Amino acid sequence: MKQSMLTLAMVTAILAPTVVTAQTSTTSTQGEFRFDLEEASSHRGHGVEGYVYNGSQWRITNVRLRVESVDPNGAVTNEASGWVVGDVKAGGRAYFYVPVPSHAASYRATVQSFDRVMLETPRTEAP
Repeated sequence: MKQSMLTLAMVTAILAPTVVTAQTSTTSTQGEFRFDLEEASSHRGHGVEGYVYNGSQWRITNVRLRVESVDPNGAVTNEASGWVVGDVKAGGRAYFYVPVPSHAASYRATVQSFDRVMLETPRTEAP
């Protein structure tokens, strides 16, 4: 239990929010994670989709994301959570889609939690 709490505390301290402006694809950095995300509307509804890049030496799984909707003044108006599909290799990337209730001026994404699977030699995936 102490190890889980320590891991959560470390993740929280390392991770800073990533912001994306609506309708624009944006690449941002968040500690060991980098996001490439954009607003999306499809048969699944309104949401934010993109890729999370894992800059650590660990393969990770059970990656939980939080996406905050932000108004033009910088105030958070709503938030939603979702999961990254599958494992994210060290140096790799994985797709995500998080449904959001409505359009916003911008979005801020953060990693809420993840589990380490194993140490790997990172192989950076483009872009």
